[in-house]
Order: sequence, then structure tokens, then C-alpha cells
Amino acid sequence: MRLIFQIIYSFLDNCIHRIKIQRYLLKLNIKCKLVIDVGSHKGESIESFSKIFKNCSIIGFEPQKDCFFHLKRKFKGKKNIRLRNYALDKKSGLKKLKKNILTTTSTFLKINTNSKHFLIKSILLGKKNAGFYINEEVKIDTLDNQIKKIKIKKISLLKIDTEGNEMHVLLGAKKSLKKTKVILIEHNFTDYYKNYDLKKIQDFLKQNSFKNIKNFKFPFMSYTDAIYINTKLI
Repeated sequence: MRLIFQIIYSFLDNCIHRIKIQRYLLKLNIKCKLVIDVGSHKGESIESFSKIFKNCSIIGFEPQKDCFFHLKRKFKGKKNIRLRNYALDKKSGLKKLKKNILTTTSTFLKINTNSKHFLIKSILLGKKNAGFYINEEVKIDTLDNQIKKIKIKKISLLKIDTEGNEMHVLLGAKKSLKKTKVILIEHNFTDYYKNYDLKKIQDFLKQNSFKNIKNFKFPFMSYTDAIYINTKLI
């Protein structure tokens, strides 16, 4: 069951969902020079951005040690791609990440074990605890700190997919948002994560001059990849 699910999910993601997002981003014609990829996993988004933004620099952030090792090996020798073994948050330090056998779904947030999503995931993965098996201590930092260290002046596209931790990423990126043209961010519509407040995220982006212009719902899933533009820069 788990293998079948992963095959179907991978097909929908790579052959349908990402293609739609790629086409729309190209239509925006933002003259992309720098992409910040928060939650790089095993490089799926980095590969996608590399295809459509040929001469663009990409900085990827991924906290999971096994996934980061995969990233380093996968993009070895790619001078336009820089990788950072950090999770982005609202502060710096160390934090416990709930690791999942489906590594795309590892998270910092507490899980609602009474949610329908938790039950379905447990069945699909064949695991009682929806695939969560260990806590991994990872390094965290704010995007503002990282941008200051790397000395970046402008961000063409900021992608955030952090399994519910998006609000904390944004809170640690208040200065960075002012120099960001476009945000691609995941919105969750389930009660799977405790203390996840989608409206709070949407209001925060609006208060920081970002307008939601397009949403891409993942097929058969309860989450959307939303595109926002900075109305002060575009």
C-alpha cells in the first residue's frame, strides 16, 4: 500500500501539479535571478526551478540529515546551487523535528491524532503512528539572519514548504520579505496539525504587501500551493 501510494503521489506531483506551477511562474516573467527554497527535501523543487529559470541561482534549506546528504550528492558540482543544512524558523538554535518514514512530511508541529488525515495516512503507510518514528535535533535559523550572512540584496522567488511551520518561517523573514518579489507557499486545509492557523498566515502576508494571485490544489489532497506577489515590487 505504501509503495503504491508513493508511486501515485510522485506521478501526480511531477507530471501534473509541478508542471502547472512551472507554466504559471513563467507567465509572470519575473526575470528570476535568485530562488530561496525553504524545505528542499530531496531537490524536487530545485530541479523544477532549474528547468524554467536557466540562469538563476538557487539556495536550498533542508534540516533533515539524510535528505541533506542526498541533496549534496545530487547537486554536486552545480555552482549555481547552494545548500544549507538548516530549518528556517522565527529564531536561531536547535529544535526537535518529528521524523516520518515519508520524509516529505517530517514536521515540527504537534499532530492531531484524532484527525481524519492522521487515520488515512496511518492506513496508507501501514503504520500506527502515521509513519512518525523518531525526533531528530536539527539546526534552526531565521531567513533574515541567513540573508544577512550571505549578503543577498533581492529575492526573485521565495518557496516555503515546511509541513505546517510556514508561519514561523515568515516571522523570521520580516526584513527579507521586503526584498522578495514572489512567494510560493503551501497552505494546509486539514486539522492534521495542531496550532496551525492558515488565516494568520494569509493575514500576515497581506499586511506585508503580498497579494494572492493564484492557487494550485494538489489532486485529491487537502493542500494548495499558493502564489503571492509583492505589490510594492511588482
